[in-house]
Amino acid sequence: AELPKVGLKPVWKGLETTRPLWLETAPDGTGRLFCLEQGGAIIILPKDKDSAKPEREVFFDITKRKPWEQNEEGLLGMAFHPRFKANGKFYVYYSQQDPKRSVVSEFTVAKSNPNRADMKSERVLLEFAQPYWNHNGGVILFGPDQKLYIASGDGGKANDPHDNAQNLSTLLGKIFRIDVDTRTGKLSYGIPADNPFAGRKDSTRGEIWAYGLRNPWRFSFDSLTGALFIGDVGQGVWEEINRQPPTSSGGENYGWRCYEGNNSYNTSGCGSSSTMVFPIWDYSLFSFSNFT
Repeated sequence: AELPKVGLKPVWKGLETTRPLWLETAPDGTGRLFCLEQGGAIIILPKDKDSAKPEREVFFDITKRKPWEQNEEGLLGMAFHPRFKANGKFYVYYSQQDPKRSVVSEFTVAKSNPNRADMKSERVLLEFAQPYWNHNGGVILFGPDQKLYIASGDGGKANDPHDNAQNLSTLLGKIFRIDVDTRTGKLSYGIPADNPFAGRKDSTRGEIWAYGLRNPWRFSFDSLTGALFIGDVGQGVWEEINRQPPTSSGGENYGWRCYEGNNSYNTSGCGSSSTMVFPIWDYSLFSFSNFT
């Protein structure tokens, strides 16, 4: 079947943004639409789309921290707390250097201005090292269970050289799930007791919800069914979309680096393919070679 024709047209004429990555509506009934920019700012888009000189209203700004130094780094994700209207809390996922790492933090809205974040309110929930600049994932979302889900790529370079995606002792190449409203031990967040690997006595990270991912650049929960759909970027030939049913209790292994899509990639040291979950759809990158 032919792909549908897609066209682009300006919506906010005259409004300048830099590498916009994400749009999010505040769950507080105000109708405010927030736009995340990779360089480190979150702006509130003007309600008047026909204004000749639309205002650039900055809600949040960490550009001076330089989260975006290389192509796939930056301010990559944001999510409002399910009870944002009452508590004013929201969460961001961004990159930092020296050492190179990803950071997930909680902020609150300024008491004096609902259109400004209180930049002094930051509470760092977790940080994890990044060996390279690419494959940082980026999405953070609250699921139907009000837990925070975070996507992380395999750490970068090609071929997952450190075998991170299949390694349960690292958060790289995973989607992990935390509870921002509780604490586990000395952690700044809670590890839900029903996480699939919670409570293990070895080096397995209890935060992990799913693994075997290369770079889950986007994922979302179906608003009708609660199913989780994951878009995972392929190595060089196959892109894939995975589906986790709403009845899942987590722990799925989506196959990378052993498989790229439905196709064998590097199965050295891999377990049986019967323990892995294959995509509901994969497609060759070469399918789009005629598009410009």
